[in-house]
Amino acid sequence: MSTFLQQISCEFDENYSVLIEDDGRVAYAYLLEYGDVIGDVWLYNQEAAPMDSNWANQSSPYLNPAEYLDKGAAISPIRNEKEVRCEWTESLNDGSIEVGIWLRDKFIAQVNAGSKPGWSVLVVKDGPLALVY
Repeated sequence: MSTFLQQISCEFDENYSVLIEDDGRVAYAYLLEYGDVIGDVWLYNQEAAPMDSNWANQSSPYLNPAEYLDKGAAISPIRNEKEVRCEWTESLNDGSIEVGIWLRDKFIAQVNAGSKPGWSVLVVKDGPLALVY
């Protein structure tokens, strides 16, 4: 299993960044403000998705269980920084930061300030790790 870690700064506000972390089991994106996590979203599992959602049977960070995942969604682990792109915007509603996460030119997830969790195109059911996009 491969691991990956990359921090990507917001292009128009240096106080914000996204930390993409794949520990060899599961990948997450963390939206940071002044280095503090203000939003997060599950990106993909490297290990097989658990068949049940009993968190007591897992260690943190948690794999997203099969019941939440789109059956056809399979993402290869990130190998290098060129495979990741972030699109930063400010919310029209309140000016808060939003970031879209693209892997290999495919939109995967969005995380906003305060969204714990954010949204993923790889899930078919809202859960504690990602909401349906």
